[in-house]
Amino acid sequence: MRILWITVNILDVFFPHVKGKPTKGGSWIAPLFYNLHKQPGVELGMITPVIDGEEQKKEIDRIVYYTVPINKEGNRTEIKKELSDSYIRAINDFRPDIIHVHGTEYNFGLLRKYVDRSIPIVCSLEGIISPWLSFMNYSVADTDVRKYRSIKNRLGRGGVNGAFRRWKKYPAIEKEIFGINRYFIGRTLWDKAYVNMYSPEAFYYHGEELLRAPFYKTYWDIEQCEKHRIFISSCAYALKGFHVLVKAAGLLKQKYPDIKIVAPLSSMRINAPKWVDFLISEDYSVYLKKEIVRWGLEENVVLLKNLNAEEMANEYRKAHVFVLPSFQENSPNSLGEAMMIGTPSVSAPVGGVMSIVEDDSSGLFFPSGDFVMMAYQIDRLFSDEELALNISKKARSIAERRHDIEESVQQYMRAYEDIVNKHSQNN
Repeated sequence: MRILWITVNILDVFFPHVKGKPTKGGSWIAPLFYNLHKQPGVELGMITPVIDGEEQKKEIDRIVYYTVPINKEGNRTEIKKELSDSYIRAINDFRPDIIHVHGTEYNFGLLRKYVDRSIPIVCSLEGIISPWLSFMNYSVADTDVRKYRSIKNRLGRGGVNGAFRRWKKYPAIEKEIFGINRYFIGRTLWDKAYVNMYSPEAFYYHGEELLRAPFYKTYWDIEQCEKHRIFISSCAYALKGFHVLVKAAGLLKQKYPDIKIVAPLSSMRINAPKWVDFLISEDYSVYLKKEIVRWGLEENVVLLKNLNAEEMANEYRKAHVFVLPSFQENSPNSLGEAMMIGTPSVSAPVGGVMSIVEDDSSGLFFPSGDFVMMAYQIDRLFSDEELALNISKKARSIAERRHDIEESVQQYMRAYEDIVNKHSQNN
């Protein structure tokens, strides 16, 4: 079976050869892609749009990689003829039996209008923009973040309002993607609900994400972790809820003066002079700095550079608790990583999280945005070793089944085969 993926993420092996401004990311992409490559009879190709790039083709270890050129917003607008022609040239060159589009929050799904109808296209569900827009506003509804807008933000670049403006035109495209496609792969009750709402006649398949190798061989140990250390893996924008954790930590510091929040947030200019914040800093970052000071946490917050997989796994291992304070998620890899390592987790039961964690069993929930309840749940894990151990054990057991490499690969292989068969019968 010839399977062609379309994704925004350039894989490491191809990265040195790419011209333009390629994007790295999507930690779940490479593990699944290369494990599919090991399956008998599978031939793989991948197309990635690259900002200011060129049409490229390169074969590496029997996998064919393509790039198509786009402008800065080229993944979030209607696909123009020049871009569709670039995609079609790569597709015609590879001659796939099935095309797998990764994410409805990019415009790849619109290719259904241009690709030969005999070739089935399946769309993986990652984030869904339409509901996220509401939660972007909700995430800062009780903050004064807007008063920290820099000159750059006020000119329409970056900031909370900038993110909202950048995405608010996209739901019409996303709605069309759901409307013209028939096959979707998801992982949670939340994303299944949105497929059912937008495309009730569509076929929905279950396919889990895989994790990077270090997360399968790193283990949390309550005797080895640093007590009262909290790890949060993503916090660069308000939707991720870092400000809620800061407030919770402010409450907890009264009982645990040594509490520590560790976060990979290299984008925050923690020691920037006021004139830099006034001119170019992001409003949310400046707001976070003010909140850290207001709660007396200057010595309790540790901001790290961006971490590779081994470094990230080590941070989970060292933490006493992992916290996911997001206002919306589908199937957050960070939560899967924490559960696989066994780090006890406290999370908001938003979106697809409820399909992953069972409250008071494999994790602890708190109402979204409620920092008092978040602090209470963290305190339970800090103070009750038996509870922490039980949650760690149950979480790892669930994650080992959920992210099992062979079973996950077979989920996708079964989906591909069923889609190809259904499509050939109906076209």
